[in-house]
Amino acid sequence: MSLPPFAPTVGGAARRRLGAGGGAAGDLGCRARLLVITVGLALAAGPSILSAQYPHAFVLPAGALRLSFEPELTTYDERFGPDGEIEPLGLDLSPDSAGPNFLVTLLAPQLAVQSIIGDATYQMTAGAVRTRLDADVRRFPFSLALGLTNRLTFTATIPIVTTRMQVDLTVDGTDANLGWNQTVPEAANAGGFAQVELLLSELEAAAASVDAQIAAGAFGCPTSAQCDQARDLVSRTRALRTDVIALTGVLATDGSTPPFAPLATSAAGQAILGVITAIAAELASFGAPAITASLPLPDMPVTADDINTVLTSGTFGYNAFPLAFAKLRNNLGDAEVGLRLGVLQAPNARATLSTTVRLPTGTLDSPAHFVDLGSGDKQLDVIGGLEIALEPGSAVGLALTGSYTLQLPHQLTRRVTIPERPIAVEAAETVVDRDLGDILELGVYPTIRLSRAFRVYLSGHYYKKFADKVSAAGTLPPFPGSEPVTALEQETAMELLSIGGGIYFRADEDRRGPRLPIEAGIDYRTAFDGKGGLTPRPTRLNFYLRLYFGLWWRGQ
Repeated sequence: MSLPPFAPTVGGAARRRLGAGGGAAGDLGCRARLLVITVGLALAAGPSILSAQYPHAFVLPAGALRLSFEPELTTYDERFGPDGEIEPLGLDLSPDSAGPNFLVTLLAPQLAVQSIIGDATYQMTAGAVRTRLDADVRRFPFSLALGLTNRLTFTATIPIVTTRMQVDLTVDGTDANLGWNQTVPEAANAGGFAQVELLLSELEAAAASVDAQIAAGAFGCPTSAQCDQARDLVSRTRALRTDVIALTGVLATDGSTPPFAPLATSAAGQAILGVITAIAAELASFGAPAITASLPLPDMPVTADDINTVLTSGTFGYNAFPLAFAKLRNNLGDAEVGLRLGVLQAPNARATLSTTVRLPTGTLDSPAHFVDLGSGDKQLDVIGGLEIALEPGSAVGLALTGSYTLQLPHQLTRRVTIPERPIAVEAAETVVDRDLGDILELGVYPTIRLSRAFRVYLSGHYYKKFADKVSAAGTLPPFPGSEPVTALEQETAMELLSIGGGIYFRADEDRRGPRLPIEAGIDYRTAFDGKGGLTPRPTRLNFYLRLYFGLWWRGQ
């Protein structure tokens, strides 16, 4: 985003205010040292953010330097849905019935249970999951502007960024029908894995025994009705064995281990045990070896801690961070350098063109942390901007801004999934080519001058981000719940309307006459409308302090 510097006009009166002669000039070195110390202490104390304040559309005189300290806090716990509806920020992590729609590795065991009990409508659920998210981003940019000529100003900003995501994960297990898969260490069932191994071994041995009898001509084979029953029994026994492998992960060749299984007290759990008992009896009636083992099932429903264990354990394929408080302390954000050209610098009307390059110096959010916030996009942007300020002799003024951000392509690592299912397995992680959508921003700022030093203003702001374009940088092998990389493009277009206001202070004289300017202000903005699906609904508060002094230039 373009920097909004403000400086005196280049006329004689303004130059005297920035001049090197008299008391103001003699005070320059002390002011400069004090400013450096103040900014250093503020940066050490905490994070920062860069934003737009009231755009005065000034450029600096040649040889003048401005240092700025502009801390900003942005918070949001809601977002705008695809059609503009206001939604909780954690909506996609808050299913009313958490099954494969929440943890994709529950899809295979759910299909296995449907096959075993013969009910295609069966749905696994850990109950109602609620994930409340409350984000804030704090930036402390160190910004400077240097007048190269009376019309051209160089700008630079180095932001220090802290992001926080407060997370409150709860599970209502009233309607839950799942608990720990009894074959995994997290279930604390020392004999669970061996019991399932024995069941699988006995099922195969029984099926093989009946199969051998069929081959030997027993049961009136090959043409009798009893022979057909025997063949059907072998087929059903081996299908049951395959489903038990998918349900438990024991002997699975793809390395997948489902985290949860049906509760023993649930209807599905009772049905599974009933099917095993019935097939064991049927096998015995055909002379097969007895099946002594059964399927161990959980008796306690899933908790919030269990979900985080699934995410963080290496057993279940996620290898991720928990859904818990996430903080990124004092990281460098995306730095910016730019130029501002004063195309019109009259006392009551000014227009400034700007071009800014945003550098890839920030930190991306981690693909293994589903509620993480990065300190920047870590790719190159080129921003063109326009500022217009109309301040006639009356107390009423108007400023207008516009900018277009060209976001250039880059490569990064993402986990490929859809917005509605943000939790993805590690196998979904791959390098992609991403071209972030360009950004259009427009602003209007009606202002009232209260006194020579104070102005108050309202603001209206329009933000539009076009959809991202994503393509695969390499080959992504199949994985549970796999999606094409273009799924990362979904809901990336954003629109936002915000309103706000602020107060701006600028003092350039005291009782002794003109002096070096001091500028300070407060700017507030909050979003009231938007759409896109993943569009945050932010509120932003910005404080700023700016001090000026001369380098090689001296006022006249």
